[in-house]
Amino acid sequence: MTSPSIRTAVRSDIDTVFDRFWSDWNQPFAIEFPALPALDLYERNGTFYAELAVPGYRSDEIEVEANNGIITVSGTHEQKMTEDDVNYHRREIRRGSFVRSMALPQEIDPASVAAKVENGLLTVTASPMKPIANRKIAVAAK
Repeated sequence: MTSPSIRTAVRSDIDTVFDRFWSDWNQPFAIEFPALPALDLYERNGTFYAELAVPGYRSDEIEVEANNGIITVSGTHEQKMTEDDVNYHRREIRRGSFVRSMALPQEIDPASVAAKVENGLLTVTASPMKPIANRKIAVAAK
């Protein structure tokens, strides 16, 4: 069960979002939410694929890391400065930074991870770690 103070804080946050949303339709829509790219994660022919929608991001603005079966993708895209004569009526194109991590169903070989960005789609591929075969160990005599 949640405490009354937590419920009050959550209710206050929700009220703030709705108040800002409905306040003044003549103002630009400016509620800030974290910008997370859409993600498809799947496996095909023994290879894991993660596809993320990153329109407008260049390859040098994206980093991919693999660690213990988790792939983390982060990106930073500079927000374009607006001109003085521009009067936005709505702004929905997200710019800025994001970090997205995804756990894969099994350990991956870090050396197999590859990434490419093409037409606004980042594709990350990874192969599962090959199981180590059992082997007999010879015991040396002294």
